Amino acid sequence: MPLRLFRHVLSECGQAIGGRREVTLSVAFVGDREMRRLNLEWRGKNKVTDVLSFEDVGEVLVCYPQARRQAKERRHSTRDEIVFLLVHGILHTFGFDHVRSTDAKQMFVLQTKILERLNVDPTV
Repeated sequence: MPLRLFRHVLSECGQAIGGRREVTLSVAFVGDREMRRLNLEWRGKNKVTDVLSFEDVGEVLVCYPQARRQAKERRHSTRDEIVFLLVHGILHTFGFDHVRSTDAKQMFVLQTKILERLNVDPTV
């Protein structure tokens, strides 16, 4: 992912969240094996997932091979899938969640707003 695009994603997320303070955010791309291991360790799920976020340390992990597969299945670009996953993961690092329906509505409305500003179909 080009650094310029990554900075644009971060900027749009920050503006939508209303961030006025400086934060440190770590983003890494990992493979299937590492994502499966981390998902099992942190969530107890022995399967590959597309993105993991850790609010307490401000970390987002994206599984690039899974993002590529999902993009192909959903018939859009890998770029759009990665932007979608980054936005989703970044929102989680800021405490947004979608476990309860009321929280999900708030998170997904914000996610849609950000993705539309980034010219990414929010239904990806």
